[in-house]
Amino acid sequence: MMMKTVVAALMLAVSFPAAAVAEAQLFEQLDTDKSGTISRTELLKGDLAVVSAPDGTKRVQRRDPAATGQNVLTEGQKRRLFDTLDLDKNGFISRKEWQRAAPGGFILWKF
Repeated sequence: MMMKTVVAALMLAVSFPAAAVAEAQLFEQLDTDKSGTISRTELLKGDLAVVSAPDGTKRVQRRDPAATGQNVLTEGQKRRLFDTLDLDKNGFISRKEWQRAAPGGFILWKF
């Protein structure tokens, strides 16, 4: 029941087409061993934050230490995000899984 609620609380969607470049860069930054996949450990070590977009949606991005209005993701939130993105449950997020989560846009987070 709890997992169902958590999964229901997450929504992956497209924000806007110009975001595709930023999303690809975020994948590259999180893939620290340059294996072409993001492991659970790599995502947990990622400095990620949730920011509000002008339309009121919330999106996941790399934390900018100089920016205000960012809520840093907790370890639990990162674990839930990883579990949601790892569609084949092999312990890694592939580029294909990442792109499916945000085809041409940011990964949006619904609370």
